[in-house]
Parts: sequence; structure tokens; C-alpha cells
Amino acid sequence: MFITGMRQLGLAWSILSGRAFRVQDVLALADDVRATLEEFGSAGEGANDMLGPPDPEIQQSLTRRRLRRTVRNAAQHTPYYRHLFEGVDIDLATVGPDMITRIPPTSKQALRGMPSAFVSDRGKPVLAAQTTGTTGTPTTVWFSRYELEITAATGALALMLTNGLRTEHIWGNCITTRSIAHYLTERSITLTGAGFVPIGPVDPQVALDRLATPMHLPGKRPQITHLNATSSYLAALVQDAERGGWTAADFGLQEIHVGGEILTDALRERVRELFDVPIIDGYSMTEIIPVAGQVCGHDHLHLPVDQGHVEVLDPVTLEPVAPGAVGSLTITPFVSYRDTTTLLRYVTGDLVRVLPEAQKLGCEFAAAPATSRILGRVTGSQLTTKDVLELLHGERVLPLPTRYALEETGSAGATVLHVVAERASRKLLARLEERAADLALPLAGIVLVEDPADLPTPCRVRADLREHTFHHNIPIPAGRNA
Repeated sequence: MFITGMRQLGLAWSILSGRAFRVQDVLALADDVRATLEEFGSAGEGANDMLGPPDPEIQQSLTRRRLRRTVRNAAQHTPYYRHLFEGVDIDLATVGPDMITRIPPTSKQALRGMPSAFVSDRGKPVLAAQTTGTTGTPTTVWFSRYELEITAATGALALMLTNGLRTEHIWGNCITTRSIAHYLTERSITLTGAGFVPIGPVDPQVALDRLATPMHLPGKRPQITHLNATSSYLAALVQDAERGGWTAADFGLQEIHVGGEILTDALRERVRELFDVPIIDGYSMTEIIPVAGQVCGHDHLHLPVDQGHVEVLDPVTLEPVAPGAVGSLTITPFVSYRDTTTLLRYVTGDLVRVLPEAQKLGCEFAAAPATSRILGRVTGSQLTTKDVLELLHGERVLPLPTRYALEETGSAGATVLHVVAERASRKLLARLEERAADLALPLAGIVLVEDPADLPTPCRVRADLREHTFHHNIPIPAGRNA
């Protein structure tokens, strides 16, 4: 217990000082927590304080200190920012949240075009991670062994202390095995002692079969208990399960984790009807690891401030937006977690709405700052991804995952929505038009097509990142009565 206490103090010191962690201590602490949970069923009083936010005044001081160290490190050791700071009037010794707006934001285009220029001279790159490329050219981000290990270890602590993951559970991962998220999730899950099944985004019938098949493993639940998937792949699972006659009784799921894409209220409801388990809606992206957020019961996205500095900037002017306005999440990961690819004020392109100043948070994550849920990516239209998907997911005859395209007409601000339907009909079109009017969506018209190739622009979703198996060509029994 003494050694565990010393490790906790070491973790707390690193968090408070903003300096690098001792990886072996954090890994050992994760192992200590796992062993304690196995023996006593609880981590003990105050264990959650290791990950909880400190007093607000202390937090402000910590943020200022972490941000100053991060900016100074980038200016001195990262080629891109070393050149950038030659033309920026800023005192590196005193820089804080109130002065960071003097630093020009970093665009995706800059990182995509010169990934090596963002690697610190002090970095020890060992793994090149690429984004999926569903929204454009893939972006490359380099990670050191330190970054991978500390992210996995702190992730394991969060899974055990916050999400209640235990050694008896089995985690089914349906995200692409080529992603950094898959690697880090596998490492975090195995550190908790839980089982990990790398299913991947295979044919949905194969995945449903894997989820339903008993495991017969010592010390583990009979079936997969936790599912991790992107929203579009989860939608594909729902469609195949509904058509195959699967029900919640066929599975042993206790929780579903979803991220990477918009999770609409309509899709969430269909997932609940099918699986009858809680759904954890999260937010993260390769470039800003380990900064990640979670949606609370009041539909706010909470992003803890201990791993990075969070801003919301106007997509056009790149100036901070006012309460109630929509802007792009802009993240600066702190140097204590990121020592290789260094990013200052990275514009993610993910849109959120800043909450009104008068709005008081009364949810389970109220101690962490919040915005609205992710609304989508920056486009030329007034419509957000969430606007369109809420409209389309509300119509259950449309195939899942939903595919659509927005086409700007010659008229100012006029947008036509093209939607893939299995059978285009006047009745379906009328229902969509009526629902669009009820939602007050600024659409000039809706066009139904039966072939995705007929969309004016391709619609790429992460469910398309399929990984094939030999038995995807073998007929699989559908439903519990097969």
C-alpha cells in the first residue's frame, strides 16, 4: 500500500507540475488498481480523485503553467513553430490563456503538408499514425513510445475508475485495426485485465455472430460485454440485426461506446431498442490525442482541461466565438502528454456551439467545461451534419448507414439534399419534405436516388473501412431462432 501511495503521489505531482510522467509508475499504478479491484471489488475511498479536477482556482493556475510550458517547448524545439514565432510578438516566459490568441491557429492543411515539421527536435518518434481520410487526405501524426504508454495507462485508469471496466468483462472492438485508436484501446483494455476481441469493421453479419457467440473463458462473462464502434458501423449493425431478427436477448452486452462520427438521437433510440444497454458517446481524434471528451446525460460534450487547452473559434475569422455561437473546436495538447508531434491551437474542423453564459451545468460531468455535442464538420452550407442526419435517421425505411450529399444551387444559400433510398417514392419524399419543414432546415429541395453513384459527390463513412475475413463469404444464420 505504501508503494501504491507513492505512485499516486508521483502521478499527482506530474499532473500538478505539468512535467513528464514516470511511465513505469503509471503503468504500475494501473496494475495496482486492477489488483485492488479484483481483491476488494472497489478501488477504495478517494481513488477517483486521481483523475478528478482540482479546485477551479488551482485549475486555472495549472492550465496557465501547462500552456506556458507547451508553447515554450514548441517555439524552441519544433521547426514549424520555431519559424512561426519569429514573427509573433509574445513573451514565452509569461504566455497564458489570455495571450494565446496572438499565436496563429494551426490548420489541418499545414499538418498534412508538412508532418515532419511538427515533430519536436527532442521527440523520439516510433509510430506514424494516419487519420482515416474519410473527410480528405489522411493526416500523419508521429508518436513516441512515451506518448503511447502514458496514454494507454491513463486510459486504463479511467476505464477502471470512471467507466467500471473489470477483469470479467470482454471488449469487442469494431473500429479499423489500422488506426491509432485501435492500438491504444487494445493496450488500455488489456491493462485493466479485461478481455479484448479485435473484431474490426467486418461484414455486420460476422460481427453480430461474434457478439452473440459464447466465449467459455475462465473468469470472463459468457459473451462480449462492451462494444466499441463508429456511428456509421453501429448503424450498419442495427440494420442487419433488425432485418435478421436479432434481439437484446441474443447478446450479453452491458455497454456500447461510440465515436468518430455524429451519433444522432434517432440512431441512439434504434440502438437502445435493439441492444437495451447504455450508450457512451465520446469524442477524440488522432491529432489531439490524448484530449478526449464524453457526452453527458444533458447532451453536453465535456472536455477535461488537464490534457489540453480547448478553444472554440469562428471557422472563417478564427477569432473566439461568443456564447451561443457555433465555432470549430481548437485544441492544444499539453507537452506533458505529447512530446513528438507538437500542435498549438490546432483547428479540428469539428463544429460545436458554445453554451450560453447563464446556463448552469447540473450533469454528472459538471466539473469539466462543456459545449454542445459535435454538430459536424465545416462545410459551405448552413446545414450541419447533425441537422441532416437527424432528419434522415428519423425515416426508418432509408438504408443504414445513411448516405447523402449536399449540392449548392445557383441561388444564394440554396441547398439541395440528395439522399440514397432503396426505393424512391413520392410518399417517402413527401415525408422527408414535411419533416425538413418541421425542423426548419434551409433546404431548396430533396432528391432521392437509389444508387450511391448517383450522388453529386461521394459520401464516405467510416463503416466503409471494411476488413474482410474468409468467413464473410460463408452463410451465417440470422437471428436467435436460426
